[in-house]
Amino acid sequence: MTASVYFFPFVQARIKPIGSGRSIQFIRSSILRWSCPFIWVNVCLLFSLLTSHLSAQGQNINRQMANQLLAQLPKSQADTGRVRILFELGKYQLFKPGNVPADLERSLSYLNQAKHLSDSLHLLTWQHEIDAVRVANYLEGANSKAAYALFDQLIADCRRTGDRASEANARFRLGFCISFTTKKYPEIFDNYNQAIAIYRSLHNQKQELLILHEIAGLHTSLGQLDLAQKEFLTILKRYKAIGYPKLHYTYNWLSTISRLKGDFNKSLFYSLQCIESMNRTGDTVSAASFYGNLAQMYFELGRYRQSNDWYRKTLAKWRQEGLPNYGMYSAANIIVRDLIEQHKPQEALKLINDLVTQIPTINFIQKGSVAQSFAYSYDALKNDKLAEKYYLEAMRWYIEANHDFEMSRKAQLEVGRFYVERNQFKKGNFYVRPLLVDSTKKNSLSLLKDIHFMLFKIDSAVGDYKSAIAHFRIHKALNDSIFNETKNNQFDQLEVQYETQKNRQNIVLLEKQKTLQDGELKQARLVRNGILGGSVLLLCLLALSYNRYRLKRRSNQLLETKQHEINRKNQTLETLLSEQQQLLTEKEWMLKEIHHRVKNNLQIITSLLHSQGVFLKDEAAQSAIRESQNRVHAMALIHQKLYQSDRLAAIPMTGYVAEIIDYLIKSFDREGTIRKKINVIPLELDVTLAVPLGLILNEAVTNSLKYAFIAGNPGLICVELTAQENHYLLVVSDNGRGFPADFNPQMSQTLGMSLMHGLSKQIGGSLQIGSSDDKGVEVRLEFSDEVVGKESINAL
Repeated sequence: MTASVYFFPFVQARIKPIGSGRSIQFIRSSILRWSCPFIWVNVCLLFSLLTSHLSAQGQNINRQMANQLLAQLPKSQADTGRVRILFELGKYQLFKPGNVPADLERSLSYLNQAKHLSDSLHLLTWQHEIDAVRVANYLEGANSKAAYALFDQLIADCRRTGDRASEANARFRLGFCISFTTKKYPEIFDNYNQAIAIYRSLHNQKQELLILHEIAGLHTSLGQLDLAQKEFLTILKRYKAIGYPKLHYTYNWLSTISRLKGDFNKSLFYSLQCIESMNRTGDTVSAASFYGNLAQMYFELGRYRQSNDWYRKTLAKWRQEGLPNYGMYSAANIIVRDLIEQHKPQEALKLINDLVTQIPTINFIQKGSVAQSFAYSYDALKNDKLAEKYYLEAMRWYIEANHDFEMSRKAQLEVGRFYVERNQFKKGNFYVRPLLVDSTKKNSLSLLKDIHFMLFKIDSAVGDYKSAIAHFRIHKALNDSIFNETKNNQFDQLEVQYETQKNRQNIVLLEKQKTLQDGELKQARLVRNGILGGSVLLLCLLALSYNRYRLKRRSNQLLETKQHEINRKNQTLETLLSEQQQLLTEKEWMLKEIHHRVKNNLQIITSLLHSQGVFLKDEAAQSAIRESQNRVHAMALIHQKLYQSDRLAAIPMTGYVAEIIDYLIKSFDREGTIRKKINVIPLELDVTLAVPLGLILNEAVTNSLKYAFIAGNPGLICVELTAQENHYLLVVSDNGRGFPADFNPQMSQTLGMSLMHGLSKQIGGSLQIGSSDDKGVEVRLEFSDEVVGKESINAL
């Protein structure tokens, strides 16, 4: 398993060359392909998947450790020590960054040597451990036939010798390798669950938790964030219970999940806990990944100074390793943008050129990240031709990698921004708008905010102001969600707590140092006295300067007074206008909140009725309870639509009617037998009219479902709402068995009939109930919205 698997699970196992002359049609088709539902992966998940595996597999070695083992190998004896060295070197070549066939060959060579020596020494556990890694090597080399043949042989030998722990370990390694190669998730979870069952029977909690840790990581990469968060919190609790010290891998996952859910306070808390645990245990192999996760979180929150500081630490760590790694190029990408913000585009260009020269890229997503950095640099240097070339090149590399993840989506947004800034709005729209497809699963809140802002610019430029306003509102809501004052205060408190804890540790270290020598103390006193003397001289100079300032200020006082008076009047006018606008906004949000609360209260009533119905045995009572639930639901729908709508007094009847009918059919469990036919004109009615209409419609459809179609017979319910010359007509009909011969609907005293007659009178309508053309029942209601409007005015 090469670096494409170990470090970045979404990179294909084979590296394919790509031509430099791909056209924009290729990009267009590929962007459309990206719009399909896809596995949710982003840069943070890459770091988390990496660090999860380090903890799960028994921390992998880095380049410095590998060099030390290579130096020890010639001096080692033909014993268990040499087996261990060969095994670790084989794993290192398999898991190190990069996807080079030579690495797989070197890995297999070391593993075969280790296997031969362990066979000669009859080291059964080592034999099984080595074979498990050889399976991973074959799978990564696309030799599935050899991999599964060796795996079956390994499992059979483990069972023959009773080595159940090795069988569990082999299944775990196979599942992990499949998750980064063939991605056959049923097979992955099957092997993981079998391994867990074995470890539980062996009472090996630590290994059981390591696999549960991996399962939670898979749930995160599949977008099941709530489930993954719950699993990681349970794992964290169990780790603490058994005294497991290396909690930073779990904290890093929890930080990633919190960031993706938009909870930056929790994300920061877990990131700081992660780094504290790493420093406390001295396990710094994954420091670059942890720093990168914290940097990404600061970046999305808009705290660019802290973000850039951590990204520089990340880049320094990766460069120490000296191996091509996407995390390194991604960190360099952010630092390039920071240098451009400081008006240093030439320095940014030099940084990325030096990095690629020192450590060349070896796979598609690395090349895509580097192309982005070149695009930013040439864009800042006003070289539009080269900037466009590298923007499109970055897109081609990400598309060739066949993965839709956070950095690729950012690149797509940047291409759109590039064209919008040059007034090429059609091209900009082509790249930006597809990013909203399945956006809740693929975009972080920060990225989604920027997408809506860019669409606001595009729609404004082309004159689609309604769409532009909608996108701006979403952008503003997301921006307020991320950057509200309460979150910032909590964020600052967490940072202060972290800095305080770090300072305390520094104080403890300082207390352990030796006392300064006498000569150093004397020198300190001389410096202090010099500072005091300089301070006195500085104070004198400040006093003289202040005196001259007062004299100058008096000469300008008259002019300033007049200017202040003019400014005061202007500010008063601006304040009045601002307060008026604020009052209007507050009124709108207050009405929305009222509708939201009324809807919630009605839903509570529905739940109470349902709970009451559970304890009733009488069928008539249960029917009455269910009908009451349906009536309350019809009213609750009104307030839900008012809360969701921009208009706080009008209900779109098309959706309202359809939702009531669908709810009633589902409530009576007649989805398979009752068809519906709805013909409602596009109409928005006042809430004082929509509520009675909804209840009348509820009663009419309920009667059809209860009495028109006996013994589960199939049928049709038709609902029409049309506009006549000076009024509206609501018709509800069915093709059921109709009224009994001795039944007069005008004389009926049932609650449903009474409600329909009473509500029709309330809105000044004319209600008629009779037989339909299909020999069923037809309810006709003629009404006018003018009557309701006049009654509302009279009530005021």
